[in-house]
Amino acid sequence: MEIEIDGIDEAIDTLEDMEEKAEEIDGDNDVPLNELFTNDFLQRYTEFASLEEFFEESPWVVESDDDIDAIPQEEMDEYVNEHTTFDDTDEMTGEAATEWAAKQLGFSPD
Repeated sequence: MEIEIDGIDEAIDTLEDMEEKAEEIDGDNDVPLNELFTNDFLQRYTEFASLEEFFEESPWVVESDDDIDAIPQEEMDEYVNEHTTFDDTDEMTGEAATEWAAKQLGFSPD
């Protein structure tokens, strides 16, 4: 008895594409904050519609990456805990990175 399966070539091509994309994002990546923390991400997990609103509503003046870097980690963790579904900044960043990688590999639409 034989079973004919269609689409194996397409599946192999898809897996090869995913492998190439995985090699491209392997290692450290410099991802802009607005690409990591998309509006969709923020709307699902926070009280805010955008990254701009996230910082505008914060107690800090944020106009540059240096301003973000100057925020004490403990204070940022507290802000994240109070205004998102995450316990701290590491948890929020980890989820955002996971979703970013999934998009890069073609696992989620965008």
